[in-house]
Amino acid sequence: MAREAPRRERILSAAAAEFARHGFAGARVERIAATAGVNKQLLFHYFGSKAGLHRAALSSLLDHSITTIPASRAPVERLRELTASLSALIASHPSLLTLVASKAGNPDGAAMASDWLSRGKQAVRQILQDGQRAGYLRDDVEVDAVAEVIMGATLGMTTAGDPETAGRRDGYRDTLLRMTLDYCSWR
Repeated sequence: MAREAPRRERILSAAAAEFARHGFAGARVERIAATAGVNKQLLFHYFGSKAGLHRAALSSLLDHSITTIPASRAPVERLRELTASLSALIASHPSLLTLVASKAGNPDGAAMASDWLSRGKQAVRQILQDGQRAGYLRDDVEVDAVAEVIMGATLGMTTAGDPETAGRRDGYRDTLLRMTLDYCSWR
């Protein structure tokens, strides 16, 4: 059982890199298996299908984006790191955006996109609630609404195809955080 976790992590890492490089359609299960040092049948045993592997790889990346931020940091730093991490994840895996944008026409994609957005919003909500408990943010702030705005703006900043916008993402993210703090902080 102890060997299973490192093997699974190797597979997910290889899959994430393959999907990032080639997109879903261009990704090849054979290359993923070779990179991970396993046979193709093992991939299907673990994940059922290429789509299942894609879901698991993206879910693993999201988990990593959310869980690698130490809870001991100040809420504003955690929020900055989370939005930067999510932006980087979306930018390096455009298939996430495809799922979010097309979720109405694809039941499997809809479930995955809904889960992804829900988990991202929950991470933002948790940081905001921690900020309220620590006295950084007002108690009357509607955390769900602010989390929704932050996730929407993070997606929007990342999806802008304009190269000029891409070069200004960090500045836009800082502006979003300042606006959020101005709205949520004690006056």
